[in-house]
Amino acid sequence: MLRVSNLKAAYGKIEALHGISFHVEKGEIVTLIGANGAGKSTALKALMRLPPPESPTVTGGDITFNDVSILGMPAHRIVHDLKMTLVPEGRHIFGNLTVMENLQLASWSRKGEDTDKEIQHVFDLFPRLAERAKQRSDTLSGGEQQMLAVGRALMTKCTVLLLDEPSMGLAPLIMYDMFRTLKRLNTEGLTIVVVEQNAHLALKVADRGYVLDTGKIVAEGPAEELLHKPEIKAAYLGG
Repeated sequence: MLRVSNLKAAYGKIEALHGISFHVEKGEIVTLIGANGAGKSTALKALMRLPPPESPTVTGGDITFNDVSILGMPAHRIVHDLKMTLVPEGRHIFGNLTVMENLQLASWSRKGEDTDKEIQHVFDLFPRLAERAKQRSDTLSGGEQQMLAVGRALMTKCTVLLLDEPSMGLAPLIMYDMFRTLKRLNTEGLTIVVVEQNAHLALKVADRGYVLDTGKIVAEGPAEELLHKPEIKAAYLGG
């Protein structure tokens, strides 16, 4: 479904990705793990074709979606046409808007469609958001804001969901609930790519994983296999 081939990307003159390759099959959960600064977030930004300077410039390789190159496609077409959506690191919700307004804004390009079903699905996944539907989103807790960021992405009717550090800043209970929700979405047919520093948690829910180190993929394989590789455990899983 999604294939990255020998991808190189740079911020200005500094190359951040040195020719990485990975693929994602329909219906999978795939995780990219690695230390801070390994290039994980850069890979997702490159996939979404987000423009510089906050995002990298692709300098080599290719990204294909269902065997069609998307290098020339802008981010809004990727969301609208390909149904691939990013939940960015740091959430980036609209704090001056209510929970409901954030969800409605995400479906703006689908004007004329009935979005009540998607909103109800979000509220079924995250009952706290239903309770706070009329509340300004900058008054939510960190965990609730992360729920809203995921819910907002789902309002695009995405078939591929990219998540950048979804556990960052969350209390353990909320963090585990979030990953259980991602697993539920996957069982409903959603393909998911997760970038995560909490390697143990990510590998527990993923089908396959890739390990990035300073812009290169240094290991890959079934998630269960990576969990038990001594070198992976020592470097990323606390021994």
